[in-house]
Amino acid sequence: MLLEGVRVIEWSDRLAGAFCARILADLGAEVIKIEPPGDGVLLSREPESVGTLLFAYANHGKRSVALDPGTALGAKLLRRLLDGAALLIHSQPPSVMADLGLAEAAPYAGNPALAVVSVTASGHDARVDTDLTLTHRAGYAYHQARPVTDPQTTPPLGGADREAPLAAGVAVAAAALWGLLVAEQTGIGPRIDCAQLDFMAHLLIDPLADYNRGERDFGRNRHDLRGTEIAGGLVWILPCADGLVMVSPREQHQWDRWVGLLGDPAWAEDRTICGDREARTEHWARLQDEMSVWTRVRSRREVSSLAQAAKVACFPISSPRDLLENEQLAHRAFFDTLQTSAGDDLAMPGLPFAVRTSSGRELPRGRCVQVPAFGEANHAVFGGLLAVSEPDHAG
Repeated sequence: MLLEGVRVIEWSDRLAGAFCARILADLGAEVIKIEPPGDGVLLSREPESVGTLLFAYANHGKRSVALDPGTALGAKLLRRLLDGAALLIHSQPPSVMADLGLAEAAPYAGNPALAVVSVTASGHDARVDTDLTLTHRAGYAYHQARPVTDPQTTPPLGGADREAPLAAGVAVAAAALWGLLVAEQTGIGPRIDCAQLDFMAHLLIDPLADYNRGERDFGRNRHDLRGTEIAGGLVWILPCADGLVMVSPREQHQWDRWVGLLGDPAWAEDRTICGDREARTEHWARLQDEMSVWTRVRSRREVSSLAQAAKVACFPISSPRDLLENEQLAHRAFFDTLQTSAGDDLAMPGLPFAVRTSSGRELPRGRCVQVPAFGEANHAVFGGLLAVSEPDHAG
């Protein structure tokens, strides 16, 4: 819809690059994904692989071709593809791109309007980073690796949900859209260098602010809070009959309404444990136990609805199943349905926004999507689009 008629070539082995291209495909672009002959890209399609659903999430809506641009035939076919494309997304080193006529300092001779976006770990410094090592080198893992009880025996870990490369992919997609606009306005496609290191480093707002105001004693130690992080007596996670809620009666007037909602229990009269914010911080564990007596016999919906009606910040903590059953997400047709080769239908997150044009056209939501089979578009792309006879397209 928005990018209808825009052809994008994706030649990247990074999740950020793949997710960027998928967002563009969701916006209506024709995305041709180049995969190396043999096993395809690093994220596997094999049913027994943990990467299968991640591959599906990052690549549905694309067309796959098996191609090795490192061979003479593969390079020739890639150039032919680029001649008719609007955008190239890649994660190749400068020397490889220069050999293809895509040196950084000059427009592509075969198609000067071609916008080129490189997606690398940390720029073109020949450094090899996984998403895990890059997250730590960028400093972003500071948020993910703390707090722990024993830093000496607990190694730093990466985010289990691949949040860093996926978030970087959204930023790269924004940069790619800017590149397409520049090419449309000037006739010359820009070169855009997106390093995941840059993206993650610019997220370090809180640690840098702490450092600038003089903090130097950074550490991973967990305070002795029985496994729960409490923000200065302002936030509690409380058990309900069907899960958990988070409540934050942070101002005194909110606290007063909150304990009123709980029936003004006797413990609320004890100023030594909850008379002010400092007291509530010191005695947070006892207060959590006392408040849980009321919340444990009520549902999350009841607790959060009553609290919100009393103008106290409170909301249910959702599990993955809760999200699948969320009425608001269902109303917005947020989830796509992935049709697998085994015949199963799986819910998969769609775009986080809806678009409607002034003429009434809408960006499709709640779609049925499929994962491209490895090399499934070889015949259509090379034999049809490029009018090449049937050579070994893998190169």
